[in-house]
Amino acid sequence: MKTEWNLGLLYKNDKDPQIEKDIIVLEQACTAFEKKYKNKDFTATAQSLFSALKDYQVLSDKIIGKSWAYFALKSDLDSANSSVSAAATRIEQRMSLATNKLTFFSLVIGKVSSSKQKIFLEDPILEPFRYKLEKLFKRAKYMLTEQEEQLADLLSQPAFGMWVDAQDRILTQKMVKHKGEELPLPKALSIISDLPKKERHVLSDAVNAVLEAQSSVAEAEINAIYNYKKIMDERRGYKKPYSATVLGYENEEKEVEALIAMVTKNFTLSQRFYSLHAKLLGEKKIIMADRAVKIGTIKKKFDFDSAVSLVKSAFEQVDASYAGLLDTYVEKGQIDVFPKKGKRGGAYCWGYGTLPTFVLLNHTNDIKSVETLAHEMGHAIHSESVKPLPPQYRGYSTATAEVASTFFEQLVTDQLEQTLSDEEKVILLHNKILGDISTIFRQVACFNFELDLHTRIRAEGQVNGGDIAELLQKHLQSYTGKAMNVTKNDGYFYVNWSHIRRFFYVYSYAYGQLVSRALYEKWKADPSYAKKIEQFLKAGRSMSPKDIFKSIGINTNEAFFEAGLKGIEADIDKLEKLSKNWLKKQKKK
Repeated sequence: MKTEWNLGLLYKNDKDPQIEKDIIVLEQACTAFEKKYKNKDFTATAQSLFSALKDYQVLSDKIIGKSWAYFALKSDLDSANSSVSAAATRIEQRMSLATNKLTFFSLVIGKVSSSKQKIFLEDPILEPFRYKLEKLFKRAKYMLTEQEEQLADLLSQPAFGMWVDAQDRILTQKMVKHKGEELPLPKALSIISDLPKKERHVLSDAVNAVLEAQSSVAEAEINAIYNYKKIMDERRGYKKPYSATVLGYENEEKEVEALIAMVTKNFTLSQRFYSLHAKLLGEKKIIMADRAVKIGTIKKKFDFDSAVSLVKSAFEQVDASYAGLLDTYVEKGQIDVFPKKGKRGGAYCWGYGTLPTFVLLNHTNDIKSVETLAHEMGHAIHSESVKPLPPQYRGYSTATAEVASTFFEQLVTDQLEQTLSDEEKVILLHNKILGDISTIFRQVACFNFELDLHTRIRAEGQVNGGDIAELLQKHLQSYTGKAMNVTKNDGYFYVNWSHIRRFFYVYSYAYGQLVSRALYEKWKADPSYAKKIEQFLKAGRSMSPKDIFKSIGINTNEAFFEAGLKGIEADIDKLEKLSKNWLKKQKKK
């Protein structure tokens, strides 16, 4: 069982001559495509457009950025290695220059008249590309001239990417003092909730102090990238700060606005939970450091071997192939398991096209580590499921990504419950609701914060770091309620909150959690629904998220989101009843 990434699945080493060969192949392919189609009337007929799209499809497999991925992934394992980061930047710049030559292609297709668009969408010859064309036609009105699109692509790295990467590298190197020891900031953040009350409050203050000290850089970064987005949105004609994200994730604005409005309207549920949470912690009022604290200890530990066994057992209930995939990943070195200095914090799954998929973890032998393994392997299963699709539909929308991951996480949570005592089951239910509150209500509060921040920066030009912290403080307080004392210092978490750099990405968590909950309930009621789940996983980007879920019996409308929140309310009701006996037992101890 390998516990470190085997990046040899991509290249032998940093000096592998194949790296340069692959970049040259991409550059030459882009040049050849430009020569063949630029200033040619390839949209004259359905047949000529089909031929051009087929050629672009072949080219798509060469654009996946294997060489860039190698250095970007390696950088996440050792953020202090500047030569690796520099290599990733150089390659990304060359890729941008090469793919810039293809900018004309989508622009020409986008300029097709509305009457001709309708003809193309109904022509059976173009059926394999119908949904791709639908998306392209929708986005056409937001496209700039070819020269402007090329410039925007080239500027995105220094105006956005390099700002965000620099901030991330700085934070991974920051140390926090704790009990006479220097902890990397990511590790300090990860252990706060597991400490005794006094220790976690002290460490939380220390973390907040480090973040506040870094806020002058974060202030400059946030204002720079938010203004960059403002300029691009205005130039393209997007009406709302979140319009580009929603279109990119293939949702409808009304669908997302219904989600945000419904969850915000029901912040009373998260506020009610935190009142109960405080009570279960034996407190009248709690602070942000107590937000994710468990109400008791699930003593059982899960080393990585045990975690893999449990996750496999859960996955096999749906389909044995899902468990087999996990075996393959640990055998081939596609999961980097343990935390270490310089390694990026948190967890993620990276996959693109037909390249090997890689999972990053920071496993610490607790129950959350098991759930995280399941969550990221859910992404991996999704990534593997779409690889047989043609390039134009390979991959998946961000809106559907979190559905797969949270579905498989829920499978494992239920499997974990079977291994626990009655008292621990109460703890697990509490933790489950805690996760739902964070995934749905916290993320929607973040969406509301982002919207406020974008609106203010667009109106005022820039916002100072202290005001950004106060704005986040207000929105954190909105979903936590009176039981939680949220301070301005807590608001400095914006310095570290990576999600607000991926503009409005957070809504996909809430969307995905509510949809995956529906999938899970349908599967529990009828195990044969596993075929529908497989259908969803294999759909890739062949339809919009709304149509994918509609095809398997789920309508993502206001009534659906409300029903999902009712399910969380029922869980809170259950916890309130169980907690009465639980509290009595705690008093006797």
